[in-house]
Amino acid sequence: MDFKRPLRWIILLALYGAGSSHLHAQDLLSKQIEEQDQINENTEEDLNKLIGVEPTKRKNINNASFESLQALGILTIIQINSFFEYKREMGDFVSIYELQAIPNWDIPLIKEVMKWYVPQLISDARSSGSNQAEQQLLFRIGRSGSSTTLEHSYTRGLKQTLFYRYNNPLNTSIGLSAEKDAGEKNILDFTSGYIQKEHFSVFQKIIAGDYLLSMGQGMIQWQGYAFGKGSNIMSIMRQPPHIKPHTGTEENRFFRGMAFETGQRNTQFYCFISKKGLDANIIMDSASKQQWVSSLQLTGLHRNESEMEDRKSLKTFHTGFIVKHHLKSGHIALNGIYTHLNTPIQKRALPYNTYSIKGDEWYNISGDFILSTKLGTAFGEMAIDKQFSTGTLFGFLKNLNRKVDIGLQWRNISKSYNAFSPNIVAHQSVAGNERGLYLGINLKLNNRDRLETFVDRFIHPFPVFSANGPQRGITHALTYAVNPTKKWDIYIRVIQKRKIENTRSNQSKSFFLSENQSLHLRIHAGFHINDAIELRIRNELLSRKDGAGNNCYGWLTYAELIFHPILQSYSISMRTTYFNTDGFDAAIYSMERDIPHYYAMNSYFNRGNSSYLLFQTKITNQIHFAGKWTIEKKYFPSHNTTSHFNALVQSSWRLQATIKF
Repeated sequence: MDFKRPLRWIILLALYGAGSSHLHAQDLLSKQIEEQDQINENTEEDLNKLIGVEPTKRKNINNASFESLQALGILTIIQINSFFEYKREMGDFVSIYELQAIPNWDIPLIKEVMKWYVPQLISDARSSGSNQAEQQLLFRIGRSGSSTTLEHSYTRGLKQTLFYRYNNPLNTSIGLSAEKDAGEKNILDFTSGYIQKEHFSVFQKIIAGDYLLSMGQGMIQWQGYAFGKGSNIMSIMRQPPHIKPHTGTEENRFFRGMAFETGQRNTQFYCFISKKGLDANIIMDSASKQQWVSSLQLTGLHRNESEMEDRKSLKTFHTGFIVKHHLKSGHIALNGIYTHLNTPIQKRALPYNTYSIKGDEWYNISGDFILSTKLGTAFGEMAIDKQFSTGTLFGFLKNLNRKVDIGLQWRNISKSYNAFSPNIVAHQSVAGNERGLYLGINLKLNNRDRLETFVDRFIHPFPVFSANGPQRGITHALTYAVNPTKKWDIYIRVIQKRKIENTRSNQSKSFFLSENQSLHLRIHAGFHINDAIELRIRNELLSRKDGAGNNCYGWLTYAELIFHPILQSYSISMRTTYFNTDGFDAAIYSMERDIPHYYAMNSYFNRGNSSYLLFQTKITNQIHFAGKWTIEKKYFPSHNTTSHFNALVQSSWRLQATIKF
């Protein structure tokens, strides 16, 4: 007698009453971005250029492979193994509620996975319409402006973006993108495209056109968006999709050419080749007629004559490989990348540039691994560059019991180690000149309360941009989250940072090294008034102090109302924010809800207020429309009481139409 089916339905009936999270998939990603420790001057433009618009066709999760789940970048080895162990015991999934029975899976994680996969009833698998191709056309237009007359004329104008995505059941996807930033004259200033084919002949995947490449833990190569360290210990381990299409509008940090994945059984081989231009500032010696690159220009803006001169002025060639062998509980891999430039790099003669990349070629080799056993999950990467400088990163994740998880990460990267495009979980995302140790603990106190904390200590042995000498620092973070009921979402977060930095006193024009401190407190509460209305309230306090006795403070508070009527095709969001800080040094960063496929990270400083109105509607099942309007008013110190220039009013708007057919 088969006891698995009755047991399955007992589990489903028990979970059916558990409800579901109101957290939207885009809100979840925004929350992950905002909760990182290293919030910096990431603009809304950077986030959108790196994240992009992914194909929206969802696949049956019963057909998911280990590699495809790992490529999502949101599941740990432990969670993936739990998925397949449950499936082996219980068979194919028959309902979305059943996913809650997988050990180590929770509702927010399931919501994120549902962006790519959907559990289909076995009886509906043939009639679900999964054999139909999907096409999506998205057009976005927007503008921002200021009340001041000092604004440069070339920053005015409309920003326009166009995306086309095609995805069919024969594992073929096509994407085209075009963008014009505000102030640019060419309506097709940036264009991008790709064709991806999966399970084609001997290839598991082949991409022609623009694509992103990531390796290991990011020691030698990482493209696209990546999370930094945070209170959630899972953030310290990277699990990249090695090759994937470039779906954003980033104009420099991607490859253009061809990449493929092939292999047999448990061994996979990736190979890639790219040839494209980068925006760079090129200097010419009038006497020797020699040229060199002084800096790379990564903004992607081409609004005036100077920016147009830098456009794609540096020609690059990249090639390399990944050999990856899958084990029963993880993998080991060997990675290599070679870069050639048509013009050598020679940065300015400053202390922090002493060990930077020089010349017209560079290469790196690394080995990485992830191994998951009953003792825990170990991961790491060991890399070497052209000059035989080394970088090493190791980590360990352990589930002590059902309520306690710990994470440990150690990094030791030589002051002379370099890679052309790295991105690691560290104090500096650019791998180099750092030794550090991270220790994190996640406690699930009960079904309602959760405690997350970490300590990260680092040292930069050689001078960096912000310190004319060895820089040491330590970060403490503590997050306490509580859900009194299913309608409440409350958390309190405290971050304290101490590090050695350049400091200038009021009596001296020269810098000296001193310990600077900062303390950041956030109290956030979300309440679902009913199934259609959600209210969010936040208060933040920031305090900074340097070795010269200079103190600065700031506070921010906002109230946000989200209205999404049940069984209606529209939603409305409104937020009003008040802030008061002692200048840019006390700026407070905050994410905002925005139109689909758009992420807004705002910086609030000085004194003022900001409000936005967001409207989304589904005109038909194929046509969606969204719009957002924002107005912000800032007050600046002014000694002239009769002047009206102490206030700056800035407004912005964007509209987006999406057609699916």
